[in-house]
Amino acid sequence: MQCEVRLLSSLEKVLFDKVTDLPEHSSGSMLSNEIYSFQLATWVEKEIQPNHACNIEIESKLQPYIQLKSVEYVPSTLPAIKSRDDDDFITKKPGIMFPDPLQTVKNGEVFLFNEQARSFWVVIGPKGEIVGTYPIKLLVKGSEQNILAEATFTIEIIDAKLPVLDICNTGWFHGDCLAKLHNVEILSEEYFAIVEKYLKVYVKFGHNTILTPIFTPPLDTKVGGERPTNQLVEINVQHGKYLFDFKNLKRWIDLCHKCGIRYFEICHFFTQWGAYHAPKIMANVDGEYKRIFGWETDALSEEYREFLDVFLPQLKAFLAKEGIMDNCIFHVSDEPNPEHEIQYRAVKDILLKHLDTKQMVDALSAYSFYEKGIVSTPIVSTNHIRTFMENGVEDLWTYYCTEQGSKVANRFMAMPSYRNRIIGQQLYKSDVKGFLHWGFNFWFTQFSLKVLNPYADTSAGGAYQSGDAFVVYPLDEDGEVVCSLRLYVFNEGLQDMRALKLLECLGDKQTVIELLNEIDGFDSYPRNNQYILQLRERVNQEIKKRVKSR
Repeated sequence: MQCEVRLLSSLEKVLFDKVTDLPEHSSGSMLSNEIYSFQLATWVEKEIQPNHACNIEIESKLQPYIQLKSVEYVPSTLPAIKSRDDDDFITKKPGIMFPDPLQTVKNGEVFLFNEQARSFWVVIGPKGEIVGTYPIKLLVKGSEQNILAEATFTIEIIDAKLPVLDICNTGWFHGDCLAKLHNVEILSEEYFAIVEKYLKVYVKFGHNTILTPIFTPPLDTKVGGERPTNQLVEINVQHGKYLFDFKNLKRWIDLCHKCGIRYFEICHFFTQWGAYHAPKIMANVDGEYKRIFGWETDALSEEYREFLDVFLPQLKAFLAKEGIMDNCIFHVSDEPNPEHEIQYRAVKDILLKHLDTKQMVDALSAYSFYEKGIVSTPIVSTNHIRTFMENGVEDLWTYYCTEQGSKVANRFMAMPSYRNRIIGQQLYKSDVKGFLHWGFNFWFTQFSLKVLNPYADTSAGGAYQSGDAFVVYPLDEDGEVVCSLRLYVFNEGLQDMRALKLLECLGDKQTVIELLNEIDGFDSYPRNNQYILQLRERVNQEIKKRVKSR
């Protein structure tokens, strides 16, 4: 068997074609508490048997800090919106298989396929415990342990550490999706055990803010429909009086703290796209468990106002007792449009009796909401944020989702990985205070009508570009969260941002800004992998030099 190998950066997406045209990447540098990834791509010339059981062995002093993962493939029925005026995609043609899930390789055992490029993801995580320059030899061996191919990657681990991420970063964490895909009851012991596994991954890859379902979040739900009940606050109604039990909320907070969460994002108090109704809220009413608010409840009804007037003071007191009130943000309603201004202002006024307007943040795009004082802390889509930045809006957040598929960064499967990773430089230069994405693990179809298998359907039933709805896959047979390569690359962008912050602390901000002179807002940036790799290498060497001189 003839086997060819090639070392690639984490920014290459290996399809099934031969990879000799992709730029080789055989060395790099990192700070000592980063996660660094590169790829070993393989190609086997045609033989009689269709596949080959092989082994990949790693020889390096860093071996205890290295993981090997196999890059697997998933289908796409909607890679991109063809009509949008941006052709910077790998393809816009449906039906392609994209590299995305990263499956842990056990005992080095892998399969190589005839005349198919396959890639293996090599992860280096020193955990701040080791520095220096180290070779990593990768040996591809046949069934008789004969060496078929080999390659050596050299990594320099610099004696410096990234600072803690200093912005809020949230990817909406859908507990009902976890429960449905893993067939457990929400709030059960099994449920919290699964949530903990995902939370650890969530934090490991740069998230520090968590969507907290005090009630079932009114997100991506068909009007008149409902998502599975996912409500942390237990409510009892006795003789018309509300009694609240926060024990499950406390368990959630304690678990999040254990996993490293810093900020809590209290879910929306009114429905999406207009704020016209109350969210789904369940309660035990004189012994009967039933819905007490929902689509049938007008958002401005006296009944719901009275409920909030009783509930919010007790919620605030509980959050204060837990010591997290100052680390909470609150949502009114998601993605209101200009025609919703009057309604949004009215429902927000209900909350203002109890909550500070500066703690209330929402995803929106219309500048009028800020200009008219309706929202003081907007979360603005990346393709609309320029107006806000030019007007000097403070405490600005940003987000992208399915609509941000033209010009700006995003992490759709069909996009080159530089469009994913570039967000780190953009977040740094724009000086925003937070980043939001709606789909850490949304494994339903649009409007939450059906449960789906994300290995088979990557576009929420054809509603969103493949990859928009999730960056992780369900637990594997060993109970391990399966991450996407897009999650690794997005975290590399966050690490870039943190490295830029460190360089700023070691020198001055203006010097760092000058390094980013090719970044102009969120829609103008270099469109190639080498720019990112070379800039990050330059930043690392500057950090190394300045740390040594101190």
